[in-house]
Amino acid sequence: MLTLALLATTFAMAITAGAADDSIGGTSVWESNVDGRAVEVGASRPTAPYETTTKGSREPARREQSAEPRDCGALNRCDHFTVSLLPQATLADVASFAPVTLPLRGEPAGHGIVGLPTNFMVPAAEHTATGTLFDLPVTVRFTPEQVTILPGDGATVSAGLGGASWSSLGQPQFSPTATSHTYAARGTYAASAVVRYRAEVDFGRGWRPVPGLLEIPTAGYTVEVLEAHSALVERTCDEAPSGPGC
Repeated sequence: MLTLALLATTFAMAITAGAADDSIGGTSVWESNVDGRAVEVGASRPTAPYETTTKGSREPARREQSAEPRDCGALNRCDHFTVSLLPQATLADVASFAPVTLPLRGEPAGHGIVGLPTNFMVPAAEHTATGTLFDLPVTVRFTPEQVTILPGDGATVSAGLGGASWSSLGQPQFSPTATSHTYAARGTYAASAVVRYRAEVDFGRGWRPVPGLLEIPTAGYTVEVLEAHSALVERTCDEAPSGPGC
């Protein structure tokens, strides 16, 4: 038995090749039987058995040598294969396998300064889970496609895969990044973010994409934005690291 997997929501199949004499005197008939989950396709064998002559050619045996044909049914179940049908998975189908809610982080931790960038980060990464879907063992893979940050002042920051800290980027504090935002006024802001994932499923026959993107909001993050005032000092911070503003 040969099993073929087809990814389809619905499937209808009918194969009919009328009885036709072949070059060796037999007939062939192809039929199908669809029950909603599988398609069974059968093919008949030649009506006359073969014998090999001394010349090596194959010819139909004489009628008196014919054997009784096997009773294989209308679909010739003695010689057939089955096509297994797999429905198209949707985002609703794989939602139970989704990544957990991620935290939203910022630099400086919990604070920002008016007129200077606040750096946001979301630790989004590929997520894989196993289980059962459509009564079949399945592996589901989620890959982050985009992170959208809502700083809480009405702005929107859409960028890459979640950002990174200033130190890991090799940048000094308050440098602009792909996921940073500059607040224009002091206050307390409720920031948040949304991670969009691309999903794929594998029933043991290779990865299949799931249409659409799964959106998962992050946990909230409170940012207290302050104003910074400069002051003239006698020595630089390199000279007096514990001085005002250092």
